[in-house]
Amino acid sequence: MFLKKKFFIAVFLFLVVIPACLHATTAFDHSVWDTFLKQHVNERGEVNYQAVAEDPSALNDYRAILAQVSPFEMKSWPREETLAFWMNAYHATLIQLVVENYPVTSVQKIPGFWDITALHIGKDAKHQEQYSLNDIRMRNLIAVYRDEKIHLALSLGARGGPRLMAEAFTGPKVEGQLFLLTRRFVNDTSYVDITPGQKKIRISKLFQWHGKDFKLDFGTPEPLDKFSAIDTAILSFLAYYLEDEAKVEYLQQAHYKIQYPAFDWSLNDQRLKTA
Repeated sequence: MFLKKKFFIAVFLFLVVIPACLHATTAFDHSVWDTFLKQHVNERGEVNYQAVAEDPSALNDYRAILAQVSPFEMKSWPREETLAFWMNAYHATLIQLVVENYPVTSVQKIPGFWDITALHIGKDAKHQEQYSLNDIRMRNLIAVYRDEKIHLALSLGARGGPRLMAEAFTGPKVEGQLFLLTRRFVNDTSYVDITPGQKKIRISKLFQWHGKDFKLDFGTPEPLDKFSAIDTAILSFLAYYLEDEAKVEYLQQAHYKIQYPAFDWSLNDQRLKTA
């Protein structure tokens, strides 16, 4: 019933090593953002928002670089360059919005956080395009690339969401980065808690919120046992990326219920104590 997972090494080489060797000379330069992330994001994906608020110069410099891009010229960019651009632009915008409201303990306490128009692209004011975080996620990423892995790579500025990566997405590496981030997310028991033999499995709310997006690549002609078509697609997705074969076999048996625990919206702030 589930899609089979094979050739992980071959996929890794195809998505990570080979593209890095074919790096285009016209690639967009995200080095300022890469340096920023390495300085302010730790291995747990937590951000030192206080330090950024005290000195936002690097963040402002990168946002200024983004603003100089012509939306018209972007149409001629390779697919991977545009994908990396919007992934990075999303995260830079998210951090900017948090910093503007810092100190804050959750992005949910910032009114209209996801729909604030905070990113402006284009030198010419007449042809400038404006975006909110929801615009970038749904209009510029999901609607264009139709890749469910994006949901597991975009930070929500929350401990319950994907961990922010301490490096910039780049055109030559973005497909491999999405692959590795997805595999890391699925195999982290904080997000996907599966114990063979137990009556329940616990899955991140992200899958429930964006379930329909998993049907494109992981939908099946017939739902698995008692599960809906969307749940079946999610389970197939998990089976594909899980590294523990015992968990994969357990999912195929379908002798369990799915739980989506409450989402932890506390800010992914290095300065806040975790529970």
